Amino acid sequence: MAGEKQSVRVGAELRLAGYRLHLSAPYGALLERVTSVMAPPCVVAHLAAEPDWSVLIDENVRPNDADEKAADRPELVFPRDGPRLTVLDNQGGYLRVRGQYRPNWAAAVIEADASVRRTRLVLPAGDVGAVRWGDWLAKVFFASRLLHTGWRMLHASAVAVSGRALLFLAGPRGGKSTLAHRACMELGADFLADDLVLLGPDDTVVGWPARICLPVDLPAPHTMGTLLDSHADGQVRRRLLLTPAEHRTTLGVTYSPPVPLGTVVSIVPTDDPQASAVHAVSLAQDGLIAAASEALDLPAQRLYTSDLLGLTGGPRTSGTASTADEVAAVLSRVPGALLCVGDPTALPTAPVWDALSGLVPGVVVGS
Repeated sequence: MAGEKQSVRVGAELRLAGYRLHLSAPYGALLERVTSVMAPPCVVAHLAAEPDWSVLIDENVRPNDADEKAADRPELVFPRDGPRLTVLDNQGGYLRVRGQYRPNWAAAVIEADASVRRTRLVLPAGDVGAVRWGDWLAKVFFASRLLHTGWRMLHASAVAVSGRALLFLAGPRGGKSTLAHRACMELGADFLADDLVLLGPDDTVVGWPARICLPVDLPAPHTMGTLLDSHADGQVRRRLLLTPAEHRTTLGVTYSPPVPLGTVVSIVPTDDPQASAVHAVSLAQDGLIAAASEALDLPAQRLYTSDLLGLTGGPRTSGTASTADEVAAVLSRVPGALLCVGDPTALPTAPVWDALSGLVPGVVVGS
């Protein structure tokens, strides 16, 4: 219509492992909230022709959609108070769902149209929390495809040292995040992942984007983020929860793009009262298989990265599950160390780099 003000959208392309996703939003700050989470591991580029899929982000274009009655409609509910997706319409390759990212948060509407390879995300205007649907869709787009084509997801923390990935494997509360943080602060390593990595068929390590949980006893400023208390084994664990943007701003951490696998460190507790706070030996095959088995035990994380409803046109399954032997065979191709920890509470200050010197390339005595 003549004289009508035309909206000007902004866009960007995310690229990872040969896949390309187009993003567009009504203004730059909204787009930045998604790309700041996804890059790295993704490369952000200008829009090019023919992406694999597109995500269009809008605000409050059809506000009543989110209030449609959900009674007797199919729902996908994620564990741990995660997202809830209620199917409003599903026919002829068109899918429309109502989404609540967290209980009591404002709802968004997500529309996927397979015929044009596009997802439209309609957010409640001004709702900062609901914006997380944007990076969730981007993560599902890439992860569903990578896991379906032979990539493996591991519960691990990781940093890049001299352009190669150093993986930390451990059980829950085993010290993975602590050592990744210390490596960045004390070794000058680049950050890859706090909790999840994807390992490619060619041994490429992708640090999977997620919020960062740092133990509060680490020497780090607490000017940003959210303090969280969790209870396990009768003890309170306090951590600082940071978004990737807060992590970079608060700590000055440099994030690494995908890099080749370099070294594996498996962290295990020891009950020997005579043992030092930490000591390290070469990682034997049986220890590597045990560490790989624990790292593969992440059903909730695989669920979160699966496109079960087809919202981004990806495979509906999360790929064939890997065995511990298969992953151990990959990890055994690089140097490995078994870090034995006598007192887990001392890990934030224990001489771990002295213990790992000579076993982990790039780590020297006195680091």
